[in-house]
Amino acid sequence: MTWRPDNRLALENDGSRVDVRDKVTGAARYTTDYYPEGLLWASYIRCPYGKAFLRSSKLEAARAAPGVVEVELEKQEGTYPGDRLGHICAESRQALEQGLAALALEFERDRPATDIEREKKPLETFDEDPSVQEKQPDLERIFSEAAHTLERTYQTQVQTHSCLEPHNSLVDYRGDHAIARQSTQATFSVRNELTEVLGLPPDKVEMHCEHVGGGFGSKFGLSPEGQLAAKLSKKHGRPVRVLMNREEEHLDNGLRPGSLQYMKLAIGPDGKLLGGRIHTWGSVGPVGGGGGTSNPSRYNFGIVAKTHQDVNLNSGFPRAMRAPGHPQGMFAVEMMMDELAEAAGMDPLEFRRLNETSDVRRAMLDVGAEQIGWHRRKPSGTWEGPLKRGFGIGVADWGNSPGEATITIHVYPNGNVEVLSGSQDIGTGFRTLLVDCVAHQLGIDRARVEAKVGVSTYPPGPGSGGSVTSRFVAPKALGAAEQARQDLRQRVAREWGVPADEVAAENGVFKHADRTMSWNEACKLIGQDRLTVTEKENGIFWKEPTGSEAVQFAEVEVDVETGIVRVKKVVALQNVGQAVNRKTVENQITGGVIQGISFALFEDRILNRQTGAMVNPNLEFYKIAGSRDIPEIVPIIWQSRPDAGVNSLGEPPVVPTPGAVGCAVANAIGVPVRRMPITPWRVLSALAERDGGAV
Repeated sequence: MTWRPDNRLALENDGSRVDVRDKVTGAARYTTDYYPEGLLWASYIRCPYGKAFLRSSKLEAARAAPGVVEVELEKQEGTYPGDRLGHICAESRQALEQGLAALALEFERDRPATDIEREKKPLETFDEDPSVQEKQPDLERIFSEAAHTLERTYQTQVQTHSCLEPHNSLVDYRGDHAIARQSTQATFSVRNELTEVLGLPPDKVEMHCEHVGGGFGSKFGLSPEGQLAAKLSKKHGRPVRVLMNREEEHLDNGLRPGSLQYMKLAIGPDGKLLGGRIHTWGSVGPVGGGGGTSNPSRYNFGIVAKTHQDVNLNSGFPRAMRAPGHPQGMFAVEMMMDELAEAAGMDPLEFRRLNETSDVRRAMLDVGAEQIGWHRRKPSGTWEGPLKRGFGIGVADWGNSPGEATITIHVYPNGNVEVLSGSQDIGTGFRTLLVDCVAHQLGIDRARVEAKVGVSTYPPGPGSGGSVTSRFVAPKALGAAEQARQDLRQRVAREWGVPADEVAAENGVFKHADRTMSWNEACKLIGQDRLTVTEKENGIFWKEPTGSEAVQFAEVEVDVETGIVRVKKVVALQNVGQAVNRKTVENQITGGVIQGISFALFEDRILNRQTGAMVNPNLEFYKIAGSRDIPEIVPIIWQSRPDAGVNSLGEPPVVPTPGAVGCAVANAIGVPVRRMPITPWRVLSALAERDGGAV
């Protein structure tokens, strides 16, 4: 069975997150919950403009402010809003803010580059690229033989991470060792970078991140906040905290780059994609790159000549963000697929089936269509009345490969079990996965198992990026639990004086003939010590992976008088391989959909074209989806193979949503809105342009 309506395909179907009580009662402690004695506060001094030179400052006045310990300016020129010009350190947060105000910075502004359309190179510039020239004869043939050829450009905006817990770091350097706490996605990479900054060996630096309030790709490595905290803690011999405020979060903690995506594609008389020309532009910081998109992707596009340009702007820098490059790429891909289907006179669902590369997704398309009620879809723009319904589709997948991790299990004589991993739980339920893997394999109640994570003195594990944590760690957790089970089985056999292979160990009970021994009784055989098992090999619990295929169907309602779009329902099918905990899997899928809706309809970093300053660096005017914007979301756990292992799940659920929503809006109003976010103004503008008028 590939799926069940109740999603009961997991090892643990009804268990809540094991840390839920701590989080709802406030017992869970985050980095900002620690206030060591002698704490100093530090912050960066920042340029508020896109391109500016520091003309004057009252440096001595800032240094003289009560409670200020240190003020330093390292450079005069800022090349993006939030650029770090120096730092300030003080005895309290209030003193820090007073010192910053006393600086009274004045800048001379230059014209910033803020618009990707204005700064990009023309498409013709890239037609001379060798990869394009090589395929030029094929492209000419394709376009001459095509039944239909479409030429379109799609645009996606910059999206900031907007983590619930801001970036922050606390470093306490004590001469011969250091203790650090940081909101991070990578315990061990932070520890390793700290050893370099502090000049200490790895065993003398202890890194903690027991609870993390989201990262989405923005919290890898020591990061600027950790660099500053470590530098000043070593200098002053006191613990130092650096805590980003909400404005800094938007300006200088990375972002999903914006994109322009040109597509010229051809299809044959049978509706199959033949190929074509694709060029993408990505908006990035003042130097460097990182603006690529996954276009083309997933479908069988035929012969494609693809080129790309990173467009340097005076804005923040790209940083990994949940499925980097994929949501924006698949928005353009899915919109183009619907427009091609329209040109061919085909149903978009049938058009995708025809050009799909995955048998798994093809099966998902059938189930998803039934669950969303695809039969209710009408030809684009034909729904009567001002409130129009529309339906759209998006697809995704993600890779799965083995990786390194180590798990340690302690079994105590009282029957309790600890499972230790240095990997961090960034809010996705990693603790719960560990508990359920171990409890399942041992055959005991999950209440007997405690997971301890996010400390560098625990066994090493991966960072939370690329959707690797669960699939790297789960086989080791299962393997360690199995070793512990076999060890106890042998102890029971010795106690009974029988061969170990004649003792059955199932559901936490050991049996031989008519004798039984409970889990608690077996654990007493450990004695005064504890049983410890460490596993770093995949062993028999690593299964040949499946792809983390995903298909989503969206149903929207659009008011053509106001332009307001409301997503009414999303059916999200996700191939997870072996699901461990049903609720956490459903939560991951649901969270990805919510983030995708927010990207499609609301989020948008806006820069002042004259100054380059971000005009909405907050959560009031940088709109993210709220509770009233969330539709009915139906997560469907899919198992393409009964023997599959634990699959990647973090990234794939966010990839299909923007494209599915965009296609649904186009179906509802009869004209595509080719630029995100799909705001009421853009909906009304698209309608007016179609009708030859103006908004």
